[in-house]
Amino acid sequence: MTVKKNTEVENVEVTETTVEKEAVNVLDLLLGSDLGTIKQPHKDMEITRLSEALGAPFVVRCEALSPDTYEEVQENAIKINGKDVDLDMNKLQMLTVIEGVKATAVDENGNRVAAGLLLKNKELLSRFKAPTPKELCRKLFLSGEVANMYNAITKLSGFSETAVKELKN
Repeated sequence: MTVKKNTEVENVEVTETTVEKEAVNVLDLLLGSDLGTIKQPHKDMEITRLSEALGAPFVVRCEALSPDTYEEVQENAIKINGKDVDLDMNKLQMLTVIEGVKATAVDENGNRVAAGLLLKNKELLSRFKAPTPKELCRKLFLSGEVANMYNAITKLSGFSETAVKELKN
C-alpha cells in the first residue's frame, strides 16, 4: 500500500494591527458621559440541581456589591479579639451571597430581569420557615453553590486580575 502525501505548502502572510488608544482627560470623559452607561455588573447563573428538582430553570442574578455593602459584609465577617483579627471565610461567603444574589423574573419582552434580593424575601423566608437570610441560604444552596456564587460576585465587584490594568510608561 502506498500513501501519497500532500507536500504543497501554502504561504500565509500574517499581519498584526495595533490599535492605539487616544489619551483622554478622565474628568472630561466622566463629565461628558451618559450616566446610564455605567451600570452595576451582573451575571445570571443557573443552579442546575434546583432546576432539576423544580422542573424549570432556577436562575439567579449575581450582582457586584457596592463599596458600602462590601465594607459592611467584611466588617460582619471579621472577629477582633485583642490584637488578633480573624476573617471567617464561610461567613464572608454567606454574607456576600445574601447581599449579591437576586431573584430573577422574565419581563414582557422575554428578558431576564432582577426581582429583588432572593435571600431577604419575606415570603420565601416564611415559606421555608427560615428565621434569617443565612438560614434560608443554608436550606436552599449547597456549600459549593454558595462558593461559586461568591466567586462570581467578587469577580463582578472588581476582584480579578483583569479588572484594573497597569500601564507601562
